[in-house]
Amino acid sequence: MNLFLQQLRLIHFKSYETADFRFTERIVAISGKNGSGKTNLLDAIHHLSLGRSAFHKQDALQIRHDKPFYRLDAHLQKEALQHRIQLTYSPEEKKKLVWDGARPEKMADHVGRLPLVLILPDEPFLMHESSEWRRSFFDNTLSQAFPAYLHHLGEYKRLLLRRNATLKYFADRQRVDLQLLEALDVQMAAHAQAIYQSRTENLPIIQNAVNLAYAWLSSEAEEAKLAYQSELDTLDFPAIIKKNLKADLEGQRTHGGVHKDDYWFGLDGHSLKKTGSQGQQKTFLLALKIAQYRFLQQHKQLNPWLLMDDIFDKLDDSRIQKLLELIQGSEVGQVFITDARPERTEGLLSASVASFQSVRL
Repeated sequence: MNLFLQQLRLIHFKSYETADFRFTERIVAISGKNGSGKTNLLDAIHHLSLGRSAFHKQDALQIRHDKPFYRLDAHLQKEALQHRIQLTYSPEEKKKLVWDGARPEKMADHVGRLPLVLILPDEPFLMHESSEWRRSFFDNTLSQAFPAYLHHLGEYKRLLLRRNATLKYFADRQRVDLQLLEALDVQMAAHAQAIYQSRTENLPIIQNAVNLAYAWLSSEAEEAKLAYQSELDTLDFPAIIKKNLKADLEGQRTHGGVHKDDYWFGLDGHSLKKTGSQGQQKTFLLALKIAQYRFLQQHKQLNPWLLMDDIFDKLDDSRIQKLLELIQGSEVGQVFITDARPERTEGLLSASVASFQSVRL
């Protein structure tokens, strides 16, 4: 089942004063010079899908200059049904989302209704340098697929912030209340276990999809491997907290828990970070993204939107051709591609897909 974004109006959003975009094709090529707003347009679609920016945690940073708010107004089609979505943010009223005239009880209820996969040019570096990126990739995938996972993750993060603030409070007052900490720890433990269980159960499914995608992309016999690394493999959450209590009190932050989990990426049993070439790392990233797409497609019974931001500069011809082969398939939903060189993208698409829309900024 496809989701088709037909129209998107931006008001006071990032670099846009006002702009109105109408999309008529499944594949959309967005081109313009650096600074013309290509990535900001993709981020607006990311906002529409996940309710937040792909680049900044603070919603206030998405407001154009000194304007009082930003608003996204979208029309989309799902099968034969038309829908309208409005997403508004102001510092006073915070974030407000309206879907066909009705507001969800909370923003988290919206996540997963418009599944999305985003590919950025700097991700090969982040993939092997940042454990936060690796966690976020899997958290993003599981949160879009499973509302329960998003709930547990949100509650765990909320309690983690509260626990860290409590540790700082103890340090400032030079007095420790272990009963207060224990009450927080009990609440965190249930959410931590649910997060750990979902990560563990779904890793083999994602692993299989990554291996298939890597083999298809590279035409090599190398086997892509994933491993989930968590202290909960050997200790329960209370034991982890007890082990780190002294360090937590001294450092005023929580040193152990699922927020410290990591993932290992490899080829044929060897670390991708240590032995993988640049080409292998780029191929592995694309395999991860394709696996994410297939996973969401399966669990949501929808074809997610696919956003690719200025990635043609980072890929060689063979990987570009594989991506073009992927997006021309009928099982892939709406695709948005940005490029600073319109003649390159339009030339590649003209030679490989039946039809596409060119949007020049």
